[in-house]
Amino acid sequence: MNKMKRRDALKAIGVSMVASGFLFHRCGNEKTDRVISRINLELKEGRELWERERLEELNSFTFFDQHEKETLTELVDLVIPADEDSPAASGVGVPDFIEFIVKDQPELQQPMRDGLKWIDDYSQQQFRGAFTGITADQRTQVLDRIAYPEPESSELQSGIAFFALLRELTASGYFTTKAGIEYLGYVGNRPNVWEGVPTDVLRQYHLTHLIT
Repeated sequence: MNKMKRRDALKAIGVSMVASGFLFHRCGNEKTDRVISRINLELKEGRELWERERLEELNSFTFFDQHEKETLTELVDLVIPADEDSPAASGVGVPDFIEFIVKDQPELQQPMRDGLKWIDDYSQQQFRGAFTGITADQRTQVLDRIAYPEPESSELQSGIAFFALLRELTASGYFTTKAGIEYLGYVGNRPNVWEGVPTDVLRQYHLTHLIT
């Protein structure tokens, strides 16, 4: 899988997610606020008591074990690798973001855990090793098969569903960071300076006497 092509595709995903408001479609308004606030989980000022208590609760335990976290890190970096413009997904804390989300939304826990196990089982079947223990080329092959499946690949349905969830969470995590927003080129509303009607417009309407 060509990394730049994959990254460009994810950039398009990020743009469409921001533009359409689907970035947090899994969350209600209350959960959306918590997802956004996760960008700096240590920030205490400006939070209501229930928000601080909720964050403390979520940060009080770990969901993924060490092997799952290592596998997740490898996966998110295959989805969004580093390039000359910006860091890889793990470099901006996407694995921690996914950890936070699955603790906040328990309905995602089993799909994520089952998916990580499926990745290991499939890697073992194909290459005789866990996902983190096979070569970089072999890991890319595994991901390619579930990211771009053949029409007849019904035996990969569990992996395909897992990859769809993983890609969504990875993109959501990445494009809510400073690096991700800069990569998209999204600047939001910024003040500008009015410099008057452009010269070519004044000429078009025969108002050249107003040109200073």
